[in-house]
Amino acid sequence: MHVHVPAGVAAYLPGTGTAAAAAVFFAVGSVLQHEAASSSTSERGLDLRRLVSNRVWVAGQSATVIATLLQVVALALAPVAIVQPLLAGALVVALGIRSVRERCLPSGTELLGAVCTCGGLAVFLAAARPAAGEPERLPSLLAVIVAVLVAVGLVVLVSRTKRGPREALTCGAAAGIAAGIAAVLISAAMKALSERGIVQGLTYGALWAALIVAVTAQWGSQQAYSRGALSWSLPALILLDPLSAVPGARFLLGERLAPGHSVIWGPAAALAVLGVILLARADETCRRPLRLGRRPPGTEAG
Repeated sequence: MHVHVPAGVAAYLPGTGTAAAAAVFFAVGSVLQHEAASSSTSERGLDLRRLVSNRVWVAGQSATVIATLLQVVALALAPVAIVQPLLAGALVVALGIRSVRERCLPSGTELLGAVCTCGGLAVFLAAARPAAGEPERLPSLLAVIVAVLVAVGLVVLVSRTKRGPREALTCGAAAGIAAGIAAVLISAAMKALSERGIVQGLTYGALWAALIVAVTAQWGSQQAYSRGALSWSLPALILLDPLSAVPGARFLLGERLAPGHSVIWGPAAALAVLGVILLARADETCRRPLRLGRRPPGTEAG
């Protein structure tokens, strides 16, 4: 039996699968780090010493490290325009994990948002025809420096905000932009290693810039998690990641999506964005408690 895989995905199937695995680990890491950051925050802000000594945070950070390594592998196998949008699936996985850990079933709005996000991503990946970028094109040192300054500047600026929905969303957006820029720089570094060899690749500025921006994005995500509910910060982080990575890859690496299929992948991407917005607007109040094997109050085993 022959299974037909859409050409946009088939050309980069190993990278697509690796990115999907990274999304799962990112989801686990996000939920656990949010729990740890919330419990390590006081009126003075995020207590870093208390945070890093939290076992839940260590577990979440370990999952994030695994996800990052998988993302690096995915970016070596597939264009940024495929990898980063696929990572948005982490939002739906995180929703399921959070529901189990908080013993609360998703609301109708959350379920609709999850369907829109998954459906939009599925159609986008099926219709997209990404080009791997111009063979000899790598970002200049000036472009790399500007990218680092933008990412670091945004995260530092919003880290001074207080706790609340808007602040969590703002920090999440800044972390998402930084993560998207980091992905483009990682892709550039992997391209340099492949084309120029290990020695020149290691001395290429994009590699070290990617490390700086990736750490900055991680710090920004911790700041976002410490400022309120996960549904306030994670959707913004997830949404701004590909929205900054895809155009960044276009300008810095020459990657592009086939314009002839934009009539399909354009609305699909918009549907995924709508799903993220619906998830972000979901009410945090639990109206559908999840009872796992518990008997109703007042009943006894007979």
